[in-house]
Amino acid sequence: MKLDQHFIIDANVLLKITELAKIKKNEIVLEIGAGTGNLTKLLLNKAKFVYAIEKDEKLFSELKKINNKKLKPILGNALKINFPNFDKLVADIPYSISEPLIQRLIYEDFKLAVLLFPENFVKTLLEKNTKLSLISKLFFEIKLDQEVFPESFYPKPKVLSRIVLIKPKITKKHELILKEFIKQRDKKAKNALREAIIRGSGKTKREVRNILKDFEIDKKVASLSLKELKKIRKFVNSLNF
Repeated sequence: MKLDQHFIIDANVLLKITELAKIKKNEIVLEIGAGTGNLTKLLLNKAKFVYAIEKDEKLFSELKKINNKKLKPILGNALKINFPNFDKLVADIPYSISEPLIQRLIYEDFKLAVLLFPENFVKTLLEKNTKLSLISKLFFEIKLDQEVFPESFYPKPKVLSRIVLIKPKITKKHELILKEFIKQRDKKAKNALREAIIRGSGKTKREVRNILKDFEIDKKVASLSLKELKKIRKFVNSLNF
């Protein structure tokens, strides 16, 4: 399909996703890839508002036909637009945006995300020794729920899917420093680490410069390898605060 989207048509799966989100009446929900509105309609029954992002203009036109004042449709690419403030993210996303969406969520303030991912991506996220798994485990508590078979979608994907629950993780001081470091993707590693330590430890700039006097990695944070990222994690964990 043009936008790599597979829409859930199984009413039981739609209901399961909605129940897992545990949406309260005063909560704002964000949906990405709202498409035909199958999930949107259930979310509207629960939430205060639903911001529904859709990239395809034809599908967006259909989405706007849903007669509900709580629906706030947004036309655009979810990876390029600013998100409105939201409490929970509940979505059947295009599978091609799985990894960049996880990277995006480290900058967002939210309570819970309930998402559908392809099974092979879930393995990358949780089991494989990758940069993405290191970062995701640092920022989030990730829980797997039920498998979803291709027959539950139209058109049918070629892979098994999985409902995944993601919650921001409450972390200790050293992990907070590493989080701040990773968020500064476009900075040189040494500069990003200096800022992260200052924010996370209360140390002065002079003290932190002394801490980092032998720090040698001269690359942007986004271009660090898994090995380099692990080396920085080990360095941060060794700091005596």
